[in-house]
Amino acid sequence: MATPKGIITAQQAQTLNDNWTTLRAKANEAAAGQPDNRSSWYSLQDMKDFLDYIQENNPKVNGVRFYLGVETSKENPKGMTTIFMVPTEDDNGSNKDITGADGMDRGDLGDPPQANYPQ
Repeated sequence: MATPKGIITAQQAQTLNDNWTTLRAKANEAAAGQPDNRSSWYSLQDMKDFLDYIQENNPKVNGVRFYLGVETSKENPKGMTTIFMVPTEDDNGSNKDITGADGMDRGDLGDPPQANYPQ
């Protein structure tokens, strides 16, 4: 099996987490009025099912784009950062979101939500 493109080491993950803490945590917490969510967790089965689902419903799918969002429809915890995914397709060498395609959200929050890497 080939190593997937973009693999990072645990130390690189730690550095990315530390950078977020230094550069974004205070602003996010100020906007949310509380410590913000730091991660989203999806089961391996849900990820596989999502990939199967988007391939079945979008014949030109070539990947997945991850976006940060803010959940405002829930009462608790309201205003927390979330990560959602949408399928993409090739558009003359550029990966564009498939407009109107279903995406995936509703991952579980970190434990606790503001917990740093690693949990």
